[in-house]
Amino acid sequence: MKKAISRRDFLKVVGVSAAALGMTACGGSSASTSTSTAVSTAASSTASSAAAGAGEGGSGNDYKLTWNEVNGEDYGATVGAHTFAEKIEELSGGHITIDLYINGTLGSEAESMQGIQMGTLDIFRGNASSLPNYGAELIGTTGLPYVFKDMAQFEDVAESSLGDELLQSVEDANCGYVALGWLVEGPSLFITPKVYERLGKPTDFTLDKMKGLKVRVPETDLMISTMDALGASATAIAYSELYTSLQSGVVDAAENGVTSYMSNSFNEVAPYFITDAHTFGCGVILMNADKWNGFNDAEKGWIKEAALAARSACYEYNQKQEQACFDSFADKGITKLEVSDIEKWQEACAPLYEKESAEAQDIIAKIQGGNY
Repeated sequence: MKKAISRRDFLKVVGVSAAALGMTACGGSSASTSTSTAVSTAASSTASSAAAGAGEGGSGNDYKLTWNEVNGEDYGATVGAHTFAEKIEELSGGHITIDLYINGTLGSEAESMQGIQMGTLDIFRGNASSLPNYGAELIGTTGLPYVFKDMAQFEDVAESSLGDELLQSVEDANCGYVALGWLVEGPSLFITPKVYERLGKPTDFTLDKMKGLKVRVPETDLMISTMDALGASATAIAYSELYTSLQSGVVDAAENGVTSYMSNSFNEVAPYFITDAHTFGCGVILMNADKWNGFNDAEKGWIKEAALAARSACYEYNQKQEQACFDSFADKGITKLEVSDIEKWQEACAPLYEKESAEAQDIIAKIQGGNY
C-alpha cells in the first residue's frame, strides 16, 4: 500500500522545506498534526493488476499527479482523495497514479491555489467560496450564507445538472483551473473558553453574541463579508495557524465542520460548538488546466469517474462521522450551543445576495426554489 505523506514524514525524507519543490510548506493545522505519523494509502498497490480492459483507450503514457490536502486523516476530503487515487489507478490500469500529501505538507490553501494556477501542483481540494478570488466567480455562489437548507440539499445540487454547470463554469472562466467534482462538509462556529466566560456562559447562542468576535475565516472576500454581515470581526489567517491562534487568543472563534473540528483537535482550545450552519464547506477538486488538457478523452473520463467516487466516499464518511463526533462531545467535555434565532442570522446575510450578478442571483433562486 502506498502512503499519504504527512508534513513530518515529508521533512524526514527530504530534509528541506517544501520551498525547494517550488512551493512553501506550512505547519500542521493543529498541535496534534505536528506529530502525525505515516498514514495509510492514497492508492492501492494492486490496482496495476486491475480487471482486463482497464486503461483501454488511454494514451499509454504514465502520469504521477501530486495532490495536496491541508487536513490530515480522519477527514472527509482526505477520504475522498484516497478514493480518487484508488479509482483512477484502477480505471487507468496503473497509468495514472496519485501522490497524496496531507496536513498542508505542500502549502496552505492560498499557496495551493496559486500552485495549481502556476502548474507546480496538479490537484488540490479548494473551496468554492475561495474561487471568486482567483477569477472563477459563478461557483462562489454556493458558498454564500444560508443558500442551502442542509448538507443533503447540497448533495442533491451536486448530483444535478446545475451542479455540473457550476463545475464547468470554473474551466469556462479560463483562470487556470478545471473543477473535477465536489467534496462537501457542513461548517459551524466554535469559541474559546475565555469568550464563553465573557458572554456569560450562555446555554444557547444568538446573533447579538457575534458582535465584535474575532472569527478566523479563510482568506476569501466572501467569508470576510459573511462575518461582517453577522457583526463579527473577520480575521483571515492561514488554516495551519488556527490551533495556535485560538490557543493564544489571536482569534476568539473559527468556523469549520465538526469532523474537521475534531480531527484537528480544535476542541482542545475551543470546546464550545455553535450549530449555526451559515454555509457549507463546498469543496471542489481542482486540477491545473494545462495538466487536464494534456489528457485524452478516455483519460478525462476516468478522472471524472474517480471524482464522482471521491464525492460519494466523502459524503458517506461525513454522514457517519458527523454523528459519531457529536456523540463524543460529552466524553470530550465539549458544549454544543444551539442557535435560537436562526432567522435573524439569515436576514443579516440576505443583503449579500443583492451584491451578486444577475446570473448568480438566478442560481440562488433555483437552489432555494428546488429547481435544479
